[in-house]
Amino acid sequence: MHKDLLQQAHDLATLDALKPRQANLRRAVSSAYYALFHALVDEACRGVMGAQHDQGPYRYVLARGFTHGTMKQACASFSGGTLKATVAKG
Repeated sequence: MHKDLLQQAHDLATLDALKPRQANLRRAVSSAYYALFHALVDEACRGVMGAQHDQGPYRYVLARGFTHGTMKQACASFSGGTLKATVAKG
């Protein structure tokens, strides 16, 4: 899904050659954000459950547990240098 969203973001951002419309640019940014969100969720689920095809349904269930707010807090901790030592050692 994240690859499709990233392609959509690119298509929207480059749709208007000379003068990009704000609506297209805003939707492009939104699509890029969701592409990143889904890429991170997919990588995390593959890291926990494995990448085998038969693990797909389990990865899907695990992915449903990720929330934007929690991921935002985790990113803020990571970028702000306040990541818990127990997590950083993992």
